[in-house]
Amino acid sequence: MFPTEHREDWQTLLCEEKNKGNEFYKLGQLEQAIEAYSKGLRLDPTNSLLLTNRAQAFLKLNKYAECESDCTLSLTGAPLFVKSYLRRATARLALEKLEEAVRDFQRVLELEPNNKHAKMEIERLKNGKSVKNCSHDKYSHVSDGANIPTKVNQQDLSHTYGQHECQMSEGEQESNLHKLYNNCVKNPGHTRFIPLNKLSIQHLPDDYQDNELYELIKAVADLTVRVSVTLISPHRPEFFPQSSVKYPFFNMGGNVNLRSGTGQLDVLIYEEGCGYNSLGRRHGAVTGNKYDVDYKTCPCQNCQHSSKPSTIWWEVTIHTATHVVFDDIEGQHTSCRLFFDERNSPKLILDNVKVEFAHVESDRCRMKYVTCDVVLGNKLSTMTEKRTALWNKVYTKYMNKSNNRLTFIVSHPHGCIKQVSIGQWEGNFKVGSMNDNFDLTKLTYDTCTCPGSSGAHIYFVGFATSHIHNGCLDCGHNYSSVGAFRK
Repeated sequence: MFPTEHREDWQTLLCEEKNKGNEFYKLGQLEQAIEAYSKGLRLDPTNSLLLTNRAQAFLKLNKYAECESDCTLSLTGAPLFVKSYLRRATARLALEKLEEAVRDFQRVLELEPNNKHAKMEIERLKNGKSVKNCSHDKYSHVSDGANIPTKVNQQDLSHTYGQHECQMSEGEQESNLHKLYNNCVKNPGHTRFIPLNKLSIQHLPDDYQDNELYELIKAVADLTVRVSVTLISPHRPEFFPQSSVKYPFFNMGGNVNLRSGTGQLDVLIYEEGCGYNSLGRRHGAVTGNKYDVDYKTCPCQNCQHSSKPSTIWWEVTIHTATHVVFDDIEGQHTSCRLFFDERNSPKLILDNVKVEFAHVESDRCRMKYVTCDVVLGNKLSTMTEKRTALWNKVYTKYMNKSNNRLTFIVSHPHGCIKQVSIGQWEGNFKVGSMNDNFDLTKLTYDTCTCPGSSGAHIYFVGFATSHIHNGCLDCGHNYSSVGAFRK
């Protein structure tokens, strides 16, 4: 292994070879892809992602023994890497190692109980059907842990649910999160994530190196929070609506292991019950609902016990996914860490949050925190105003560019410091209608995510609204919760 002072150079070289291999694979140049992955493996011989990528290239060339060998070595270092089991099972079918293939498919179902392909193959083998012509395309090539997407149609996505990306850690302590980060299977090395303190305009694609877009990403990051939950509600359903897919953490009510996700803040300011957003408007742009309330003083705990409650207060709204925070039982055990940009960042935590809205089917949750702290309230209001102004400028600039598919996400992978990932959206699928101006849609995208990214906002450059990250489908797409999309 390289000395610590050269580790960054080593990781850069490793990333370059991996990316070369990915590009060769996409072009169908499989021998060149194998050569590039092999160069990367000379730098890091046990890199599970490179081994699994090379295994897929071997599989495409019908080199089944080589594929099996690479997958086996990959699983030595990453024993939970589902795609290694799937590819090894496919190779073993071709090698007529049927019992071993079945064991691999069974292991897949232990890790992903709803994996349709593993279920289908086990059933086919039980029925004694031929497996000689099994398709390799089901497991499209992995790039940084996510498959190159195969086609997803609207009907599939409406009630299709994949693997959520909450990060579960043992106990209520955070000490295990950095270990989980370092041992990540989905994105070993996290090479497609950019720590916020290292983000520069050069990280954007050449056609998007725009200062207002760059400033928007930073403004979004300012309002991105880590969401931590230490209790599971007993009211979680067994299945997602209209599906046979198990709902996350069902039947684990009372469990106190730490669960981490991501959220995004919005802020309203109230004066004697009249509510205003960052633009000074008194109603929501999408829903049209008024912000006004029927009480005239701050409802925070301090003011409730004060003879002189404040008539000015701030309502901080935290948006995340319902599978991260399911109901107010979980809300009472939820905290949101602000400005967690570096490991030594000061701890600023919002607790005593109340779940105002949680909808299972759309997978959107809205929590509220109330404060009359003038310093905090003004700081968050200023940040919200800046983000809104930049978003409107960027939206106006890119809304009519038909080839624009750029996306970015700011999240807390594995519950650690916030990081930025940049990619493209693949599909935008209508699942309903909200009103005369907005449809309800789900999107798929290749923008990099990890456990801990659930609940993060996905910003689609040129869209009027953002969506919330939900998880990863079996086919490799990342996908969003249901969100509003301007018609």
